[in-house]
Amino acid sequence: MDPSIPDKHSPDNPNTSVTSGNLRAEERSATDCVVELILNSEYRERHFGNCRAIDITENGVAVECPEALPVESIVIVRAPAFHVSALAQVRHCTKQGGIYVLGLRFLARTSTAHSDPYSADHYELLRLSPGAEPEVVERVYRTLASRFHPDNAETGDAETYLRVSEAYRVLSDPLKRNEYDSDRFLMRSSPRFQFRSAEFFTGVQGEQNRRLAILCLLYRKRTSNYESPGLSLYDLEQLTGCTPGELGFSIWYNCEKGFARLAEKEYCLTAEGVDFVEKKLAEDSGELLAIAAGTKPPRPSIAKMFTTGDTRA
Repeated sequence: MDPSIPDKHSPDNPNTSVTSGNLRAEERSATDCVVELILNSEYRERHFGNCRAIDITENGVAVECPEALPVESIVIVRAPAFHVSALAQVRHCTKQGGIYVLGLRFLARTSTAHSDPYSADHYELLRLSPGAEPEVVERVYRTLASRFHPDNAETGDAETYLRVSEAYRVLSDPLKRNEYDSDRFLMRSSPRFQFRSAEFFTGVQGEQNRRLAILCLLYRKRTSNYESPGLSLYDLEQLTGCTPGELGFSIWYNCEKGFARLAEKEYCLTAEGVDFVEKKLAEDSGELLAIAAGTKPPRPSIAKMFTTGDTRA
């Protein structure tokens, strides 16, 4: 693109006006929390700290900003106090005194807490080794951000872009990266999924539970991180608390049935496996199947997330 020609998201574009209008007709809930806004355009990234969210709905939020932002531009909204991040589109921008009130429509949302052991690994998401140099992190992020930005008509994906941006935010900051690495090590060195009783995997029923548990875990990984959908034998040991010997028959059976396959030392769910798990989900809503259902929960209340940080439905 010719830099002399302003794009549709540039404040210099004469066709991008500061407009107003009630574009969020649903009931609003008053809020008062500090948020950060990050505007990513084709030429630069702009940060606005200490902005104030003043009301919120399940579909959008009104935020005070010191500057006007272009209508239709894409911004990341972070509420650090509640460990929440959302991707949003500017729908209107109204000047009120010396401040601008932005009407933002949510495109995707996520928790920024590191406590969910099934959330996408930042290194896996950016396809980096834990020892990657800062310049490599920067280069890979720029490539992926360009690919998944919602403005990219061919490969844009709001949720993936938000997760990539969150991974970069953490890994590009030495202090945040050290903290994340410590949390990551602890998560990987201890069982991340605890069953309620030792009898869960004993006997004939226990073997059936183990096979289904493996498929549910693979389902959860594939649906939460489609670019890195596999789990190693070590991962399955940690997630189930079972030994390699205990997992061997279950893994063999699932692969023979065509529900899973081994690829580059990791087990991945097949399309047939997805159908099988989803059929079981429709038949049973018990404890074990909740593992798989956890990747596709009812959309958490974004208003609740911004006021309590609670990501549960």
